[in-house]
Amino acid sequence: MNEYPKQWLAHLKNSIPQEAYGYTISMYCVALEGWRRGLDLKFINSSRSKAHTLFSLSNEDKEHVFSVSRGDKVPKSAIQICINKNLTKEYLLRSDVPAPLGANFNSNATEDEIVTYANKIKYPLVIKPSDGTGGKGVIAKIKSEVEFKKALDYVRNQLNFNDIIVEKHFEGEDFRVYVINNEVIGAIKRVPANVYGNGINTIRELLNQKNKKRNQNPALYRRPIRIDKEMNDMLLNIGYTLDSVPKKNERVFLKSKNNVSVGGDSIDATDELSDEVKQIAVDASNAIPGLVQCGVDLMVNQNSNEGVVLEINSRPHITAQLFPSEGLARDIPKAIIDYYFPNTVSNNKSVESYYYFGVDFVFDSFRKGNANEIMIPKIPDENMQSIMLNASKISTNFDFEKWIWKLALKFNLNGYVEKIAKQKYSISISGNEKSLKKFRDVLKSKSSTDLTIDYIEKEDKEPIKIGFEIIKDKKAKRQKRSLHKKANKISSEENLPKSNDTVDYKKKYDQIKNSTSWKITKPIRKIKEIFKKNQRN
Repeated sequence: MNEYPKQWLAHLKNSIPQEAYGYTISMYCVALEGWRRGLDLKFINSSRSKAHTLFSLSNEDKEHVFSVSRGDKVPKSAIQICINKNLTKEYLLRSDVPAPLGANFNSNATEDEIVTYANKIKYPLVIKPSDGTGGKGVIAKIKSEVEFKKALDYVRNQLNFNDIIVEKHFEGEDFRVYVINNEVIGAIKRVPANVYGNGINTIRELLNQKNKKRNQNPALYRRPIRIDKEMNDMLLNIGYTLDSVPKKNERVFLKSKNNVSVGGDSIDATDELSDEVKQIAVDASNAIPGLVQCGVDLMVNQNSNEGVVLEINSRPHITAQLFPSEGLARDIPKAIIDYYFPNTVSNNKSVESYYYFGVDFVFDSFRKGNANEIMIPKIPDENMQSIMLNASKISTNFDFEKWIWKLALKFNLNGYVEKIAKQKYSISISGNEKSLKKFRDVLKSKSSTDLTIDYIEKEDKEPIKIGFEIIKDKKAKRQKRSLHKKANKISSEENLPKSNDTVDYKKKYDQIKNSTSWKITKPIRKIKEIFKKNQRN
Protein backbone atom coordinates (compact mmCIF):
# COMPACT_ATOMS: atom_id res chain seq x y z
CA MET A 1 0.00 0.00 0.00
CA ASN A 2 1.47 3.33 -1.07
CA GLU A 3 -0.37 5.61 1.35
CA TYR A 4 -2.32 4.96 4.52
CA PRO A 5 -5.29 7.37 4.76
CA LYS A 6 -5.59 9.38 7.96
CA GLN A 7 -9.24 8.34 8.21
CA TRP A 8 -8.27 4.71 8.84
CA LEU A 9 -7.31 3.34 12.27
CA ALA A 10 -3.73 4.33 13.08
CA HIS A 11 -3.06 1.21 15.18
CA LEU A 12 -3.73 -1.04 12.16
CA LYS A 13 -1.22 0.69 9.89
CA ASN A 14 1.29 -1.91 8.64
CA SER A 15 -0.15 -4.33 11.21
CA ILE A 16 -2.02 -6.71 8.92
CA PRO A 17 0.05 -9.32 7.04
CA GLN A 18 -0.79 -9.65 3.37
CA GLU A 19 -2.04 -13.22 3.84
CA ALA A 20 -4.89 -11.76 5.93
CA TYR A 21 -6.01 -9.23 3.32
CA GLY A 22 -9.59 -9.38 2.03
CA TYR A 23 -12.36 -11.02 4.04
CA THR A 24 -9.82 -12.52 6.46
CA ILE A 25 -9.23 -9.02 7.87
CA SER A 26 -12.42 -9.30 9.93
CA MET A 27 -11.23 -12.39 11.77
CA TYR A 28 -7.63 -11.19 12.03
CA CYS A 29 -8.39 -7.75 13.49
CA VAL A 30 -10.62 -9.12 16.25
CA ALA A 31 -7.92 -11.67 17.12
CA LEU A 32 -5.23 -8.97 16.97
CA GLU A 33 -7.15 -6.65 19.30
CA GLY A 34 -7.52 -9.36 21.94
CA TRP A 35 -3.92 -10.53 21.58
CA ARG A 36 -2.59 -7.00 21.93
CA ARG A 37 -4.43 -6.73 25.24
CA GLY A 38 -2.47 -9.69 26.58
CA LEU A 39 -5.10 -12.37 26.01
CA ASP A 40 -4.03 -15.88 25.00
CA LEU A 41 -4.76 -16.44 21.30
CA LYS A 42 -5.38 -19.90 19.89
CA PHE A 43 -6.42 -20.81 16.34
CA ILE A 44 -8.61 -23.89 15.91
CA ASN A 45 -8.62 -26.13 12.86
CA SER A 46 -12.26 -26.64 11.89
CA SER A 47 -11.79 -27.22 8.13
CA ARG A 48 -13.10 -23.77 7.30
CA SER A 49 -12.00 -21.14 4.84
CA LYS A 50 -9.26 -18.73 5.89
CA ALA A 51 -11.74 -15.95 6.55
CA HIS A 52 -13.86 -18.17 8.81
CA THR A 53 -11.05 -19.80 10.79
CA LEU A 54 -12.11 -20.29 14.41
CA PHE A 55 -10.02 -18.77 17.17
CA SER A 56 -10.27 -18.40 20.92
CA LEU A 57 -9.18 -15.64 23.26
CA SER A 58 -8.72 -16.34 26.93
CA ASN A 59 -7.25 -15.22 30.22
CA GLU A 60 -7.15 -16.76 33.67
CA ASP A 61 -10.88 -16.06 34.11
CA LYS A 62 -12.59 -17.14 30.89
CA GLU A 63 -12.30 -18.20 27.27
CA HIS A 64 -14.43 -17.20 24.29
CA VAL A 65 -14.46 -18.70 20.79
CA PHE A 66 -14.98 -16.50 17.74
CA SER A 67 -15.87 -16.95 14.09
CA VAL A 68 -15.17 -13.81 12.03
CA SER A 69 -16.56 -11.08 14.32
CA ARG A 70 -19.09 -13.27 16.12
CA GLY A 71 -18.32 -14.56 19.59
CA ASP A 72 -19.83 -17.48 21.46
CA LYS A 73 -22.28 -15.28 23.38
CA VAL A 74 -24.51 -15.50 20.31
CA PRO A 75 -26.55 -18.71 20.75
CA LYS A 76 -27.05 -21.24 17.97
CA SER A 77 -30.79 -20.57 18.04
CA ALA A 78 -30.18 -16.93 17.05
CA ILE A 79 -27.79 -18.01 14.30
CA GLN A 80 -30.39 -20.37 12.81
CA ILE A 81 -33.05 -17.66 12.80
CA CYS A 82 -30.73 -15.23 10.98
CA ILE A 83 -29.84 -17.84 8.35
CA ASN A 84 -33.53 -18.16 7.45
CA LYS A 85 -34.54 -14.78 5.99
CA ASN A 86 -38.25 -15.56 6.14
CA LEU A 87 -38.06 -16.60 9.80
CA THR A 88 -36.03 -13.47 10.52
CA LYS A 89 -38.82 -11.35 9.08
CA GLU A 90 -41.39 -13.12 11.26
CA TYR A 91 -39.40 -12.23 14.39
CA LEU A 92 -38.98 -8.64 13.20
CA LEU A 93 -42.69 -8.16 12.56
CA ARG A 94 -43.58 -9.70 15.94
CA SER A 95 -41.48 -6.98 17.56
CA ASP A 96 -42.93 -4.24 15.35
CA VAL A 97 -39.60 -3.68 13.60
CA PRO A 98 -40.27 -2.25 10.11
CA ALA A 99 -39.62 -4.73 7.31
CA PRO A 100 -40.80 -4.77 3.67
CA LEU A 101 -44.14 -6.38 2.84
CA GLY A 102 -43.50 -9.76 1.27
CA ALA A 103 -43.87 -13.53 1.38
CA ASN A 104 -41.77 -16.67 1.23
CA PHE A 105 -42.24 -19.32 -1.48
CA ASN A 106 -40.73 -22.79 -1.23
CA SER A 107 -39.87 -25.21 -4.03
CA ASN A 108 -43.48 -26.42 -4.24
CA ALA A 109 -44.81 -23.00 -5.21
CA THR A 110 -45.65 -22.64 -8.90
CA GLU A 111 -44.64 -19.75 -11.10
CA ASP A 112 -48.27 -18.72 -11.46
CA GLU A 113 -48.73 -18.55 -7.69
CA ILE A 114 -45.64 -16.39 -7.29
CA VAL A 115 -46.53 -14.07 -10.17
CA THR A 116 -50.08 -13.68 -8.85
CA TYR A 117 -48.74 -12.61 -5.48
CA ALA A 118 -46.29 -10.20 -7.12
CA ASN A 119 -49.09 -8.52 -9.05
CA LYS A 120 -51.19 -8.31 -5.89
CA ILE A 121 -48.66 -6.35 -3.82
CA LYS A 122 -47.66 -4.31 -6.90
CA TYR A 123 -44.34 -3.21 -8.30
CA PRO A 124 -41.49 -2.35 -7.84
CA LEU A 125 -40.44 -5.62 -6.19
CA VAL A 126 -37.43 -7.56 -5.02
CA ILE A 127 -36.68 -11.27 -5.44
CA LYS A 128 -34.05 -12.90 -3.23
CA PRO A 129 -33.13 -16.42 -2.04
CA SER A 130 -34.37 -17.41 1.41
CA ASP A 131 -30.89 -18.53 2.44
CA GLY A 132 -28.56 -16.62 0.12
CA THR A 133 -25.45 -14.69 1.17
CA GLY A 134 -23.32 -11.95 -0.30
CA GLY A 135 -26.11 -10.57 -2.45
CA LYS A 136 -26.14 -13.58 -4.77
CA GLY A 137 -29.53 -14.00 -6.41
CA VAL A 138 -30.89 -10.68 -5.15
CA ILE A 139 -32.68 -8.73 -7.89
CA ALA A 140 -34.18 -5.37 -6.95
CA LYS A 141 -36.31 -2.68 -8.57
CA ILE A 142 -38.34 -5.09 -10.69
CA LYS A 143 -40.87 -2.81 -12.36
CA SER A 144 -43.20 -5.07 -14.35
CA GLU A 145 -44.57 -8.58 -14.69
CA VAL A 146 -42.34 -9.21 -17.70
CA GLU A 147 -39.22 -8.25 -15.74
CA PHE A 148 -40.45 -10.26 -12.76
CA LYS A 149 -40.85 -13.47 -14.77
CA LYS A 150 -37.34 -13.12 -16.21
CA ALA A 151 -35.90 -12.52 -12.74
CA LEU A 152 -37.84 -15.43 -11.27
CA ASP A 153 -36.58 -17.79 -13.96
CA TYR A 154 -33.01 -16.61 -13.42
CA VAL A 155 -33.04 -17.04 -9.63
CA ARG A 156 -34.91 -20.35 -9.56
CA ASN A 157 -33.77 -22.15 -12.69
CA GLN A 158 -30.31 -20.74 -13.40
CA LEU A 159 -29.03 -20.06 -9.89
CA ASN A 160 -31.03 -23.00 -8.46
CA PHE A 161 -32.47 -21.13 -5.48
CA ASN A 162 -35.80 -22.93 -5.07
CA ASP A 163 -36.90 -21.17 -1.88
CA ILE A 164 -37.31 -17.46 -2.50
CA ILE A 165 -38.71 -14.30 -0.98
CA VAL A 166 -40.76 -11.76 -2.92
CA GLU A 167 -41.15 -8.38 -1.27
CA LYS A 168 -41.87 -4.74 -1.95
CA HIS A 169 -38.95 -2.63 -3.03
CA PHE A 170 -38.28 0.20 -0.58
CA GLU A 171 -36.92 3.31 -2.21
CA GLY A 172 -33.84 4.38 -0.33
CA GLU A 173 -30.13 3.76 0.17
CA ASP A 174 -28.46 0.56 1.34
CA PHE A 175 -26.78 0.53 4.76
CA ARG A 176 -25.01 -2.10 6.86
CA VAL A 177 -25.18 -1.24 10.57
CA TYR A 178 -23.09 -3.06 13.17
CA VAL A 179 -24.76 -3.49 16.56
CA ILE A 180 -23.27 -4.92 19.74
CA ASN A 181 -24.79 -4.83 23.22
CA ASN A 182 -27.59 -2.46 22.15
CA GLU A 183 -25.22 0.08 20.61
CA VAL A 184 -24.53 1.03 16.99
CA ILE A 185 -20.73 0.94 16.60
CA GLY A 186 -20.45 1.58 12.89
CA ALA A 187 -22.54 2.01 9.76
CA ILE A 188 -21.59 2.02 6.10
CA LYS A 189 -23.54 3.03 3.03
CA ARG A 190 -23.07 0.62 0.13
CA VAL A 191 -23.05 2.16 -3.34
CA PRO A 192 -22.91 0.12 -6.59
CA ALA A 193 -19.66 0.10 -8.57
CA ASN A 194 -19.17 3.42 -10.33
CA VAL A 195 -16.66 5.86 -11.76
CA TYR A 196 -16.60 9.65 -11.90
CA GLY A 197 -15.90 11.24 -15.27
CA ASN A 198 -13.21 13.89 -15.75
CA GLY A 199 -13.96 14.79 -19.36
CA ILE A 200 -10.66 13.26 -20.47
CA ASN A 201 -10.44 9.54 -19.73
CA THR A 202 -12.64 6.76 -21.08
CA ILE A 203 -14.76 4.65 -18.75
CA ARG A 204 -12.31 1.79 -19.25
CA GLU A 205 -9.40 4.02 -18.20
CA LEU A 206 -11.32 5.37 -15.21
CA LEU A 207 -12.18 1.79 -14.21
CA ASN A 208 -8.50 0.77 -14.37
CA GLN A 209 -7.58 3.76 -12.19
CA LYS A 210 -10.24 2.85 -9.66
CA ASN A 211 -9.17 -0.78 -9.57
CA LYS A 212 -5.61 0.29 -8.80
CA LYS A 213 -6.92 2.34 -5.90
CA ARG A 214 -9.05 -0.56 -4.67
CA ASN A 215 -5.99 -2.79 -4.69
CA GLN A 216 -4.30 -0.42 -2.22
CA ASN A 217 -7.12 -1.02 0.26
CA PRO A 218 -6.42 -4.15 2.38
CA ALA A 219 -10.14 -4.96 2.43
CA LEU A 220 -10.41 -4.76 -1.37
CA TYR A 221 -7.03 -6.27 -2.26
CA ARG A 222 -7.30 -8.37 -5.43
CA ARG A 223 -11.03 -7.70 -5.63
CA PRO A 224 -11.34 -5.53 -8.75
CA ILE A 225 -14.50 -4.33 -10.46
CA ARG A 226 -14.77 -6.85 -13.28
CA ILE A 227 -15.96 -6.15 -16.79
CA ASP A 228 -18.90 -8.42 -17.61
CA LYS A 229 -22.18 -8.57 -19.50
CA GLU A 230 -24.04 -6.69 -16.79
CA MET A 231 -21.60 -3.79 -17.02
CA ASN A 232 -21.81 -3.62 -20.79
CA ASP A 233 -25.61 -3.79 -20.68
CA MET A 234 -25.84 -1.01 -18.08
CA LEU A 235 -23.60 1.24 -20.15
CA LEU A 236 -25.56 0.43 -23.31
CA ASN A 237 -28.78 1.48 -21.56
CA ILE A 238 -27.40 5.01 -21.09
CA GLY A 239 -25.81 5.18 -24.54
CA TYR A 240 -22.24 4.46 -23.40
CA THR A 241 -19.57 1.85 -23.99
CA LEU A 242 -16.34 1.25 -22.12
CA ASP A 243 -14.62 3.54 -24.61
CA SER A 244 -16.97 6.47 -23.98
CA VAL A 245 -15.66 9.60 -22.22
CA PRO A 246 -18.10 10.78 -19.52
CA LYS A 247 -18.38 14.46 -18.65
CA LYS A 248 -16.46 16.00 -15.76
CA ASN A 249 -17.99 14.98 -12.39
CA GLU A 250 -20.53 12.73 -14.12
CA ARG A 251 -21.09 9.57 -12.08
CA VAL A 252 -21.47 6.44 -14.17
CA PHE A 253 -22.78 3.31 -12.46
CA LEU A 254 -21.29 0.04 -13.68
CA LYS A 255 -23.20 -2.56 -11.63
CA SER A 256 -26.67 -2.85 -10.17
CA LYS A 257 -25.79 -4.53 -6.86
CA ASN A 258 -24.46 -2.59 -3.90
CA ASN A 259 -22.26 -5.35 -2.52
CA VAL A 260 -18.65 -4.38 -1.95
CA SER A 261 -17.61 -7.87 -3.08
CA VAL A 262 -18.76 -7.10 -6.65
CA GLY A 263 -17.20 -3.67 -6.80
CA GLY A 264 -19.40 -1.49 -4.63
CA ASP A 265 -18.10 1.41 -2.56
CA SER A 266 -18.29 1.36 1.24
CA ILE A 267 -18.87 4.84 2.64
CA ASP A 268 -18.87 5.46 6.38
CA ALA A 269 -22.28 6.71 7.50
CA THR A 270 -22.11 6.26 11.26
CA ASP A 271 -22.63 9.95 11.97
CA GLU A 272 -24.99 10.38 9.03
CA LEU A 273 -27.80 8.11 10.22
CA SER A 274 -30.42 9.58 12.53
CA ASP A 275 -30.98 8.28 16.05
CA GLU A 276 -34.37 6.95 14.92
CA VAL A 277 -32.82 4.83 12.17
CA LYS A 278 -30.09 3.59 14.50
CA GLN A 279 -32.78 2.55 16.95
CA ILE A 280 -34.40 0.44 14.23
CA ALA A 281 -31.10 -1.48 13.93
CA VAL A 282 -30.90 -1.96 17.71
CA ASP A 283 -34.54 -3.09 17.83
CA ALA A 284 -33.83 -5.56 15.04
CA SER A 285 -30.99 -7.07 17.07
CA ASN A 286 -33.25 -7.35 20.12
CA ALA A 287 -36.02 -8.96 18.08
CA ILE A 288 -33.90 -12.12 17.75
CA PRO A 289 -33.52 -13.76 21.21
CA GLY A 290 -29.89 -13.77 22.33
CA LEU A 291 -28.53 -11.84 19.33
CA VAL A 292 -26.16 -9.57 21.25
CA GLN A 293 -24.09 -8.65 18.17
CA CYS A 294 -24.94 -8.58 14.48
CA GLY A 295 -24.92 -6.71 11.21
CA VAL A 296 -28.29 -5.23 10.22
CA ASP A 297 -28.98 -4.51 6.55
CA LEU A 298 -31.30 -1.54 6.14
CA MET A 299 -32.84 0.41 3.31
CA VAL A 300 -33.13 4.00 4.48
CA ASN A 301 -34.97 6.97 3.03
CA GLN A 302 -33.17 9.84 4.69
CA ASN A 303 -35.59 12.44 3.37
CA SER A 304 -38.49 10.87 5.28
CA ASN A 305 -36.22 9.46 8.03
CA GLU A 306 -37.69 5.98 7.49
CA GLY A 307 -35.99 2.64 7.23
CA VAL A 308 -36.82 -1.03 6.79
CA VAL A 309 -34.76 -4.06 7.80
CA LEU A 310 -33.89 -6.32 4.88
CA GLU A 311 -31.99 -8.98 6.79
CA ILE A 312 -29.73 -9.64 9.76
CA ASN A 313 -26.30 -11.28 9.64
CA SER A 314 -25.16 -12.96 12.86
CA ARG A 315 -21.58 -13.26 11.58
CA PRO A 316 -20.94 -10.08 9.62
CA HIS A 317 -17.61 -9.22 8.09
CA ILE A 318 -16.31 -5.86 9.29
CA THR A 319 -13.71 -5.17 6.60
CA ALA A 320 -15.71 -2.31 5.11
CA GLN A 321 -15.99 -0.52 8.47
CA LEU A 322 -12.27 -0.97 9.14
CA PHE A 323 -11.16 0.14 5.67
CA PRO A 324 -13.99 2.14 4.08
CA SER A 325 -13.69 3.50 0.55
CA GLU A 326 -14.62 6.89 1.96
CA GLY A 327 -14.97 8.32 5.46
CA LEU A 328 -13.80 7.38 8.94
CA ALA A 329 -12.94 3.82 9.95
CA ARG A 330 -14.80 2.47 12.99
CA ASP A 331 -13.05 0.39 15.63
CA ILE A 332 -15.46 -2.53 15.85
CA PRO A 333 -12.79 -5.00 17.12
CA LYS A 334 -12.28 -2.76 20.16
CA ALA A 335 -16.02 -2.78 20.90
CA ILE A 336 -16.14 -6.58 20.56
CA ILE A 337 -13.24 -7.22 22.94
CA ASP A 338 -14.57 -4.57 25.35
CA TYR A 339 -17.83 -6.53 25.47
CA TYR A 340 -16.34 -10.02 25.87
CA PHE A 341 -13.41 -9.04 28.10
CA PRO A 342 -14.41 -5.80 29.90
CA ASN A 343 -11.54 -6.15 32.38
CA THR A 344 -9.03 -5.62 29.53
CA VAL A 345 -10.32 -2.22 28.38
CA SER A 346 -7.18 -0.46 29.62
CA ASN A 347 -4.92 -3.40 28.88
CA ASN A 348 -3.46 -2.65 25.45
CA LYS A 349 0.14 -3.88 25.59
CA SER A 350 1.42 -2.60 22.28
CA VAL A 351 3.59 0.00 24.09
CA GLU A 352 5.81 2.17 21.90
CA SER A 353 5.39 0.27 18.66
CA TYR A 354 2.59 -2.13 17.89
CA TYR A 355 3.32 -5.82 17.54
CA TYR A 356 1.43 -8.14 15.25
CA PHE A 357 1.61 -11.79 14.22
CA GLY A 358 1.67 -13.73 10.97
CA VAL A 359 -1.03 -16.24 10.05
CA ASP A 360 0.16 -17.86 6.83
CA PHE A 361 1.77 -20.65 8.83
CA VAL A 362 -1.51 -21.21 10.68
CA PHE A 363 -3.47 -21.50 7.44
CA ASP A 364 -0.83 -23.70 5.82
CA SER A 365 -0.63 -26.05 8.82
CA PHE A 366 -4.41 -26.43 9.01
CA ARG A 367 -4.71 -27.02 5.28
CA LYS A 368 -2.14 -29.81 5.44
CA GLY A 369 -3.66 -31.29 8.59
CA ASN A 370 -0.49 -30.79 10.62
CA ALA A 371 -2.22 -29.45 13.72
CA ASN A 372 -5.66 -29.07 15.24
CA GLU A 373 -4.78 -26.05 17.37
CA ILE A 374 -2.06 -23.41 17.16
CA MET A 375 -1.09 -21.06 19.97
CA ILE A 376 0.37 -17.67 19.09
CA PRO A 377 3.21 -16.44 21.37
CA LYS A 378 2.00 -13.84 23.83
CA ILE A 379 2.73 -10.21 23.09
CA PRO A 380 5.87 -9.01 24.90
CA ASP A 381 4.91 -7.47 28.24
CA GLU A 382 8.18 -5.66 28.87
CA ASN A 383 9.12 -2.11 27.89
CA MET A 384 10.34 -2.98 24.40
CA GLN A 385 12.60 -0.84 22.21
CA SER A 386 13.12 -0.85 18.47
CA ILE A 387 16.15 0.01 16.36
CA MET A 388 16.93 0.07 12.67
CA LEU A 389 20.36 -0.36 11.14
CA ASN A 390 22.05 -0.87 7.83
CA ALA A 391 24.86 -3.40 7.52
CA SER A 392 27.44 -3.73 4.75
CA LYS A 393 29.10 -7.11 4.48
CA ILE A 394 32.88 -7.09 4.11
CA SER A 395 33.60 -10.81 3.97
CA THR A 396 32.07 -12.54 0.92
CA ASN A 397 32.17 -15.92 2.73
CA PHE A 398 30.04 -14.61 5.59
CA ASP A 399 26.35 -15.75 5.47
CA PHE A 400 25.01 -12.59 7.08
CA GLU A 401 21.27 -13.32 6.77
CA LYS A 402 21.51 -16.72 8.44
CA TRP A 403 23.87 -15.40 11.09
CA ILE A 404 21.63 -12.43 12.00
CA TRP A 405 18.58 -14.71 12.08
CA LYS A 406 20.23 -17.03 14.62
CA LEU A 407 21.44 -14.06 16.63
CA ALA A 408 17.93 -12.62 16.83
CA LEU A 409 16.51 -15.92 18.04
CA LYS A 410 19.27 -16.29 20.60
CA PHE A 411 18.42 -12.95 22.22
CA ASN A 412 14.64 -13.31 21.84
CA LEU A 413 14.36 -10.40 19.38
CA ASN A 414 11.66 -9.71 16.80
CA GLY A 415 11.91 -8.13 13.38
CA TYR A 416 13.42 -8.82 9.98
CA VAL A 417 16.48 -8.54 7.78
CA GLU A 418 16.20 -7.51 4.15
CA LYS A 419 18.85 -7.33 1.42
CA ILE A 420 18.69 -3.86 -0.14
CA ALA A 421 21.74 -4.02 -2.43
CA LYS A 422 24.72 -6.20 -3.15
CA GLN A 423 26.43 -6.92 0.17
CA LYS A 424 24.06 -4.44 1.93
CA TYR A 425 21.22 -5.21 4.34
CA SER A 426 18.54 -3.40 6.30
CA ILE A 427 17.60 -4.73 9.75
CA SER A 428 14.65 -3.78 11.93
CA ILE A 429 14.83 -5.29 15.39
CA SER A 430 12.84 -5.04 18.61
CA GLY A 431 13.33 -6.36 22.13
CA ASN A 432 14.02 -5.37 25.71
CA GLU A 433 16.92 -3.10 26.56
CA LYS A 434 19.13 -5.89 27.90
CA SER A 435 18.70 -8.10 24.83
CA LEU A 436 19.27 -5.21 22.44
CA LYS A 437 22.52 -4.33 24.24
CA LYS A 438 23.78 -7.91 23.84
CA PHE A 439 22.78 -7.79 20.19
CA ARG A 440 24.67 -4.53 19.68
CA ASP A 441 27.74 -5.88 21.47
CA VAL A 442 27.93 -8.91 19.17
CA LEU A 443 27.54 -6.69 16.11
CA LYS A 444 30.29 -4.42 17.40
CA SER A 445 32.67 -7.33 17.86
CA LYS A 446 31.94 -8.51 14.33
CA SER A 447 32.08 -5.13 12.62
CA SER A 448 35.84 -4.81 12.50
CA THR A 449 36.34 -7.94 10.38
CA ASP A 450 33.16 -8.94 8.58
CA LEU A 451 30.81 -5.96 8.35
CA THR A 452 30.18 -2.27 8.93
CA ILE A 453 27.14 -1.02 10.86
CA ASP A 454 25.17 2.20 10.47
CA TYR A 455 22.39 2.78 13.02
CA ILE A 456 19.27 4.62 11.87
CA GLU A 457 17.00 6.53 14.20
CA LYS A 458 13.26 6.03 13.52
CA GLU A 459 10.79 8.76 14.36
CA ASP A 460 7.70 6.73 13.51
CA LYS A 461 8.22 3.23 14.80
CA GLU A 462 6.60 0.77 12.44
CA PRO A 463 4.85 -2.33 13.82
CA ILE A 464 6.99 -5.38 14.41
CA LYS A 465 5.91 -8.92 13.64
CA ILE A 466 6.50 -11.44 16.41
CA GLY A 467 9.41 -13.69 15.44
CA PHE A 468 12.27 -12.93 13.06
CA GLU A 469 12.24 -13.37 9.30
CA ILE A 470 14.41 -12.97 6.26
CA ILE A 471 12.73 -10.92 3.54
CA LYS A 472 13.90 -11.97 0.13
CA ASP A 473 12.70 -8.94 -1.87
CA LYS A 474 11.16 -5.51 -1.48
CA LYS A 475 7.81 -6.29 -3.11
CA ALA A 476 6.37 -8.11 -0.11
CA LYS A 477 6.78 -11.48 -1.84
CA ARG A 478 8.39 -12.79 1.29
CA GLN A 479 9.94 -16.20 1.64
CA LYS A 480 9.73 -16.22 5.39
CA ARG A 481 12.31 -17.94 7.53
CA SER A 482 10.79 -17.17 10.88
CA LEU A 483 11.01 -19.77 13.61
CA HIS A 484 7.83 -21.37 12.31
CA LYS A 485 8.79 -21.47 8.62
CA LYS A 486 12.25 -22.74 9.36
CA ALA A 487 10.62 -25.80 10.88
CA ASN A 488 9.60 -26.93 7.40
CA LYS A 489 13.15 -26.90 6.03
CA ILE A 490 15.30 -28.90 8.47
CA SER A 491 15.20 -32.67 8.87
CA SER A 492 14.87 -34.62 12.12
CA GLU A 493 15.23 -38.03 13.71
CA GLU A 494 13.24 -37.24 16.88
CA ASN A 495 10.20 -39.03 18.35
CA LEU A 496 6.85 -37.38 17.69
CA PRO A 497 3.68 -36.38 19.55
CA LYS A 498 0.30 -37.20 18.07
CA SER A 499 -1.26 -35.00 15.40
CA ASN A 500 -4.03 -33.71 17.68
CA ASP A 501 -1.54 -32.05 20.01
CA THR A 502 -1.80 -28.27 20.27
CA VAL A 503 1.11 -26.57 18.51
CA ASP A 504 2.37 -24.07 21.08
CA TYR A 505 4.87 -21.75 19.39
CA LYS A 506 5.66 -20.01 22.65
CA LYS A 507 7.22 -23.21 23.96
CA LYS A 508 9.27 -23.63 20.78
CA TYR A 509 10.31 -20.01 20.99
CA ASP A 510 11.38 -20.34 24.61
CA GLN A 511 13.38 -23.46 23.77
CA ILE A 512 15.37 -21.62 21.18
CA LYS A 513 15.95 -18.20 22.64
CA ASN A 514 18.60 -19.28 25.19
CA SER A 515 20.22 -22.09 23.23
CA THR A 516 23.48 -22.66 21.43
CA SER A 517 23.56 -22.99 17.64
CA TRP A 518 23.12 -26.78 17.87
CA LYS A 519 20.17 -26.42 20.21
CA ILE A 520 18.71 -23.82 17.90
CA THR A 521 18.28 -26.35 15.13
CA LYS A 522 17.28 -29.35 17.22
CA PRO A 523 13.71 -28.39 18.20
CA ILE A 524 13.09 -27.11 14.68
CA ARG A 525 14.14 -30.46 13.22
CA LYS A 526 11.74 -32.05 15.66
CA ILE A 527 8.85 -29.94 14.39
CA LYS A 528 9.67 -30.94 10.81
CA GLU A 529 9.47 -34.60 11.74
CA ILE A 530 6.10 -33.98 13.39
CA PHE A 531 4.81 -32.60 10.11
CA LYS A 532 6.20 -35.52 8.13
CA LYS A 533 4.61 -38.10 10.40
CA ASN A 534 1.26 -36.29 10.38
CA GLN A 535 1.25 -36.29 6.59
CA ARG A 536 1.98 -40.02 6.54
CA ASN A 537 -0.91 -40.62 8.96
